[in-house]
Amino acid sequence: MRRSGGGALPERLPAQRQGGNVPHTRRLALLAAHPSLSKLPVEVLAGLSSLLREEEFAVGTTVVREGEQGDRLYLIVTGRAEVSTAGKPTPLILATLGSGDLFGEIALLTPSAQRQATVTALTPLLTLSLSASAFLEVLRAHLQARIAFETAADALITAKFLKQATPFSALSPERTAWLTSRLRRLSVAEGEVIVRQGEEGDACYLLRAGRVEVTVREDAGEERRLAVLTAGMLFGETALLTAAPRNATVRALEPCELLALHRADLLEAMASDSGVGAELMELLRLRDRPSRVAEVVAEHRRTADGSAITILKHPGRGVYYRLSAEGWFIWERLDGRRTLRDLTMEYFAEFQAFAPHAIAEVVGGLAGAGLVEGCTLSSEVVEQTRRRSGWERFLQRANPMTWRVGFRNADAHLTRIYNGGAYLLYTPLGQILMGILAVAGLAAFFAGSRDALAAQHGAPGGVLLLSLIPAYLLAILVHEAGHALTVKACGREVLSVGLAWYVAGPVVFVDTSDMWLAGRRQRIGVSLAGPYANLLLGGLAAIGACLSSDPLVTAALWQGALVSYIIVLVNFDPVLEYDGYFVLMDLCERPNLRQNALAWLGRNLIPALRRPEVRKGHRLELMYGLGVLLYTSLMCANMLYGVRLVLQGIITRFVPPLTAVSLAWALAIGVVLLTIAGIADELRGKKPA
Repeated sequence: MRRSGGGALPERLPAQRQGGNVPHTRRLALLAAHPSLSKLPVEVLAGLSSLLREEEFAVGTTVVREGEQGDRLYLIVTGRAEVSTAGKPTPLILATLGSGDLFGEIALLTPSAQRQATVTALTPLLTLSLSASAFLEVLRAHLQARIAFETAADALITAKFLKQATPFSALSPERTAWLTSRLRRLSVAEGEVIVRQGEEGDACYLLRAGRVEVTVREDAGEERRLAVLTAGMLFGETALLTAAPRNATVRALEPCELLALHRADLLEAMASDSGVGAELMELLRLRDRPSRVAEVVAEHRRTADGSAITILKHPGRGVYYRLSAEGWFIWERLDGRRTLRDLTMEYFAEFQAFAPHAIAEVVGGLAGAGLVEGCTLSSEVVEQTRRRSGWERFLQRANPMTWRVGFRNADAHLTRIYNGGAYLLYTPLGQILMGILAVAGLAAFFAGSRDALAAQHGAPGGVLLLSLIPAYLLAILVHEAGHALTVKACGREVLSVGLAWYVAGPVVFVDTSDMWLAGRRQRIGVSLAGPYANLLLGGLAAIGACLSSDPLVTAALWQGALVSYIIVLVNFDPVLEYDGYFVLMDLCERPNLRQNALAWLGRNLIPALRRPEVRKGHRLELMYGLGVLLYTSLMCANMLYGVRLVLQGIITRFVPPLTAVSLAWALAIGVVLLTIAGIADELRGKKPA
């Protein structure tokens, strides 16, 4: 023998004792307690007891190895052992055995006498072993015992097949044993139809032996072969997962052995282990034949570096999707006839690159955007796939941006406002006048700051504090109006306006997605229009503060100007997904820069630090991603050491100091933990782009 896991060093042979320390009564009790041996007469068990040989195995010792010739079976007296079979990339665990369990008998029941699994000692193991000749002699004399052993052996072989050949490798040994008991064994003759296209399906099938062909009948009535399946493959699951009729016919090319699994058992297997659901979803995706939805329009253009891109738009849904030249190649072939494998082969023939994962990402993204139709999961499967842990549900509900309400049909009103006079702002004269206002306003703000601050000291604090609310609301409305009217100046559509909650409070938003169809300069102009509108509003307020003779009005207007200027600065932060971020994206021609940069960083940071070639072509992702992490770290530190103290001072006015300290710390730590959880999701690539 050799050590489990390979290697050429000899293992210490197990200690062997004929007779030994296990008393006869204990041996007899172990034999009589085994379900298959219990059918033997007491005198036969007594005879077997005298033939048993004690063997001890150290922790980690391989007792029997898969593929080797078997000449003995083993009954565990004390200790635990693990049964496994070969798998990729690691062995698959079939069962864990303990006192009273038997192993090694399957090889003795088969003509080849080959071990069907590997058994490894998890703890010091004491066993009683019996030779093959003695075991087979007993079975020849006692038919009931032989039938019991053969039934148990068939169940173990089926469980091994289940773990090795199908998406059920993720199941625990207990669930594997349960699922094995639910399988129905079938034999079909050559030429027999197993599933027929168009029929309702209530079972899927594991091909245990033989070959089958998968065909589909086209609209013209011709039958086209899609694939030939061999032993170890699953088919018929699509109808169970989608609750749709069979989408293909499966016919036996030779005599076949099948294992049938019904819908209820399949759903229960998915519910018991998320890995099974993931594997089945992957299998469904690979076999799906997606098709483009109607009404999608495409606009082709080139980026600043000359690359060809296509923007897809679904007018009815207001959905946009950007494709590279390779993505457009895939889009044109989504006709409902090609599977992912077909697309991969055609992509390879066109671009000389084998990229199934990239193709799957494109198709998956298009499906997520609602631009591609494919298999629709049944309600039961959707319920299983949406189940999340309590912690995941909490994070989902506690996400800083948890809701968004949009109001459509705003474009008609904005068009009337623009045509009614707002267009004058976009004439050369209008732009010159607004530029003068912006510069003059900044000059007035700084020139009048001393008088305004003096006026604030003499004004009632409550009045000034209340004046911040309308100042902030007006600044936000003017900001979004700047975006919306600039979209109209570019000849594009404002899909909706609405309210959302972002990071720490409510915000107004304008959906400017239609600008994806415009050029880069126009998109940058729309992004800059919001902060520029605040710059103008702040300028008006600052000039008004300088002209006012009332100290209270001066203080309130100067404070309102300050709010507008702060909004300008915040919106130019390229880390938060505000206007400065979108300007940076357009300047670099990198859509979804933050999501892609953090996802790339999560996958490649360590390799990038070690190997320069990993950073090639990804310096922007590396630098921007590190910038986001640094910025987030500083903001978290500020929350713990700065904002916490401010919160503590405010809360102290209402509750005792010790309670205020606890509440301030709890709020600060809560915000920091949510921020870290959000960044962690982005590093894992879980935030949708």
